[in-house]
Amino acid sequence: MLAVAGVALLAFVITLSVVASTTAERSRRAAAQALQESARMKKPPLLTTEELALGAEDFILPPLDRPEAGPAYVPYRPRLTRWSQDLASKYWVAPRDIATEIVESINDRNTQRLFEDVP
Repeated sequence: MLAVAGVALLAFVITLSVVASTTAERSRRAAAQALQESARMKKPPLLTTEELALGAEDFILPPLDRPEAGPAYVPYRPRLTRWSQDLASKYWVAPRDIATEIVESINDRNTQRLFEDVP
């Protein structure tokens, strides 16, 4: 009688382990499928956090990944070999003023982009 009880107990434990492993595998599959479904339903963000992040170099230096080749220079007047003082003063713009204007415009755009989502 004790042997029959032992065999029954062993059969019960084996059945329980098979049912538990099958149930666990089914729930793992269902969880993976639900995760895939939710990933498919979600739209990717318009901009990633890396794209939104601004560093100090964004406010000072131009991005290095832009190609340097731009449109070719086409002069709008004949090239002069000698300039008079009056002619030079008519067209002269100090390089510092040009650089300041460029950096200010880039910084203004970056600041605008940084605060565009702030209510």
